[in-house]
Amino acid sequence: MIWNFVIGGVAGWVLANLLEEDKPAEKVEVTSEQALEVLIQDIREEAECAMDACTTDEECELVYAQVKESVQKLQLTLQEKGEEIIADLRTQTADVPSKEEVADSVDSRVQGFKEKMENLSEALDQALSDLNPKAAKA
Repeated sequence: MIWNFVIGGVAGWVLANLLEEDKPAEKVEVTSEQALEVLIQDIREEAECAMDACTTDEECELVYAQVKESVQKLQLTLQEKGEEIIADLRTQTADVPSKEEVADSVDSRVQGFKEKMENLSEALDQALSDLNPKAAKA
């Protein structure tokens, strides 16, 4: 129906204006509650304009039904986005190692570093010993 187009157009226009970054000096911080209120107000105004054009009860019922459908679509979209966010958060949480894993990893890295430094120190001592003329003659 044309209402889907009108509501979608209004919603897109509102979001585009809220996200516009061409004028950062004039940009006003808008909370999500304010953005939602603007969207709801636009839906209300468009519905009121449509109601003014209605001449029969059937036409009025169509406007009511369209408003309900439009709001339900917004709810569904919000629900889907919420589920996506939750899935992303769960993925991030699953990728985070536990404290024990981190501690074990740190301990093994420190131990590995100590071993490498000891080996390096022994190799350096041996190289210096080989360069020492007194040790070579004895």
